[in-house]
Amino acid sequence: MTVTIELSNEQALALKAKAAAQGLSLEDWFQKLAGMDVPTGEARAPRRRYSLSELMEQCDGDAPLSEEDRAWLDDPAVGREAL
Repeated sequence: MTVTIELSNEQALALKAKAAAQGLSLEDWFQKLAGMDVPTGEARAPRRRYSLSELMEQCDGDAPLSEEDRAWLDDPAVGREAL
């Protein structure tokens, strides 16, 4: 999953410096912070791109929502969410 975060140039440079201090790319550093396995010393295989229909095929439309998801959906909008 790709997440886009808008940062000021100053913030981006500071985060890149923290990642570089650990010998990681910014993406690998975020994965490490998220508790994901980060390959070390190996070239990454190119990521496969999925179409929306391929992703939707994997979803279970009848699956119940968790309490956390229900609370998030019930909360009022706080930014530029699509209504």
